[in-house]
Amino acid sequence: MMVKGCDPAGCQGLCCYDGVYLLPGEDELIRAVVQRYPDHFRDLPAEYLVEGAWPDGTRGIKTATTPFTFTTSDFPPHFNNTKCVFATSDHMCLLQSLATELAVHRWTFKPTACWLFPLTINDGELAPPPMPGEPDPDYIDASYPGYVTFVPCGKFAPDGIPWEEAFADEIAFFDTVDQLPLWANRGLSVDEIIELAKDGPNPFQTSSE
Repeated sequence: MMVKGCDPAGCQGLCCYDGVYLLPGEDELIRAVVQRYPDHFRDLPAEYLVEGAWPDGTRGIKTATTPFTFTTSDFPPHFNNTKCVFATSDHMCLLQSLATELAVHRWTFKPTACWLFPLTINDGELAPPPMPGEPDPDYIDASYPGYVTFVPCGKFAPDGIPWEEAFADEIAFFDTVDQLPLWANRGLSVDEIIELAKDGPNPFQTSSE
């Protein structure tokens, strides 16, 4: 699988168009982070996490969205002109920028589905986006033919680079963490998480792992 990697400026953060569905515990972490650093998140709406339903009917807690008009020439017609409320004007992420400011790993507060994209987990292992001719993992029907293969970083690119090289950071982070989501459900405060995160992506990992 050859890809061109992530280019938020080029695609206007297209993968963020519908927000992101959260793993159990990620909602509590995000709420705690927002409450701890209100100035950083001052532009968020009051309801920044909502109950959502994916086109296949799957329901769950996700980040809210706000209207946004994409101007890219290859905008998928089955996508909505919306953007995650945590997206910034330069198509980056408020949760990631806070982690950078605090000098911890940039994905400390970021939802798992966000930092992994466009990779998926299959039987405990990371899997690349599908090759041409293979089904899109989010295919529903003709009205919603898919997700990852309609986003630039998830499309096969003959002039790209191997997916393992393009997403080496994601692979390395995945191989380091001891559970997903990393920081949820540990009973730690935001301040405790920040202190531990300064020691590395996963301070719970032993040297033998």
